[in-house]
Amino acid sequence: MKPIIIKPCSGLKGIIRIPGDKSISHRAAILSALAKGKTEIKNFLFSDDCLVTLNTLKHLGVRVVTRPRLSEAVIISPGFLKKPSRFLNMGESGTSARMFLGLLAGQDFCSIIGGASSLLHRPMLRVLEPLRLMGACVRARKIKNDEFLPCEIFSNELHGFTWEQKVPSAQVKSAILLAGLFAKGVTSVVEPVRTRDHTERMLKLFGAQISIEHKTLRIRKSVLKSPGEIFVASDISSAAFFIVAALLIKNSKIILKNVSINPTRMGAIRVLKRMGAYIKVSLVKESFEPRADLEVCFSSLKGTIVKAREIPALIDELPILMVAASKAKGKTLFEGVGELRVKETDRIRSMEFNLLKLGVDIRVKSLKESENIEIQGADSFKGACLKSFADHRTAMSMIVAALSADTACSIDDVSCISKSFPQFLTLIKTSCCIS
Repeated sequence: MKPIIIKPCSGLKGIIRIPGDKSISHRAAILSALAKGKTEIKNFLFSDDCLVTLNTLKHLGVRVVTRPRLSEAVIISPGFLKKPSRFLNMGESGTSARMFLGLLAGQDFCSIIGGASSLLHRPMLRVLEPLRLMGACVRARKIKNDEFLPCEIFSNELHGFTWEQKVPSAQVKSAILLAGLFAKGVTSVVEPVRTRDHTERMLKLFGAQISIEHKTLRIRKSVLKSPGEIFVASDISSAAFFIVAALLIKNSKIILKNVSINPTRMGAIRVLKRMGAYIKVSLVKESFEPRADLEVCFSSLKGTIVKAREIPALIDELPILMVAASKAKGKTLFEGVGELRVKETDRIRSMEFNLLKLGVDIRVKSLKESENIEIQGADSFKGACLKSFADHRTAMSMIVAALSADTACSIDDVSCISKSFPQFLTLIKTSCCIS
């Protein structure tokens, strides 16, 4: 793909409707596949990753009807999964891979899952370890002290157990809870640090036998019942790119409609408000997932400290928060960000490379068990040739940075954006005033 040129923007304006939440879309499709009958999912996100989940469900005997123009997916399920006739390809979707590992571990048939080259390098032992303690029989590719796709999953009886999360991970938690739907006894997950709770919210919506007490979740074998219709709130991780763009670019004022304000996903908003951001939350709509309209205006930001305990609630927003920090007055410190090394790309490397190109003083400090990032805010960004590193969040973060630069920037490849936010460039073009 040819590099694209991004010119400075003189302000973001208007009402912006962000597509449905990626995490919720995945979970809505998967749980609908386990509930007998028809479930209509409104505002479903038709991104590359979510399409992987839908295609996988088709290969597992579930009827899927897609209406992309209406942002609707309809799941028609017999109430159980069937043995796939082929290898299950997870593409580049780490969420799909980890959640299907948990789901397929409890089935009475064998299956094999793999994925694209980038996914084959993402660690899976963190999911496989607790699943094996439940009785799952999975053979994976071993390299040094970790395990990777492809994985062969054999039929075996599962039993409940208690797992205390060592590394905070909503994907690992979700895999265990999905396996717990098919396990004898009680399956418990203890979360010392709370992670996004979309799976447990949706399990309740589908009538699963799940309880939540303080830091412990407990689930029993359950027969799920479809709610008939689900509305997916707009993705706050996707909205974060527009929020930061409006905060950094003078003369900006935007309203983002129906955005998820799930408390476990509001970490980035809390950090930005601490930095002095004008973000007004209004018209809250309560449902299984709360949503609201967000008004955002240009603001003068100041540096802050983002503690390691805050990272699980804003892990996907870290790249764009680093862009915000780069234009904030003073120094911003991000603690305990080592998890960024094992995303679609090494996001510490990709963001350090690009921010240095833009003239930002960014320093990565390696610690015994993790890493910190220190950013000294700059008065301006200089024009530069930027790289996406084939990572959707790096690409979108660099587009936002380029819109707030002094002169035009180029970005080598933005095709990766379709992984999570296919409409991103279109929405940028319609909301941004170019000088």
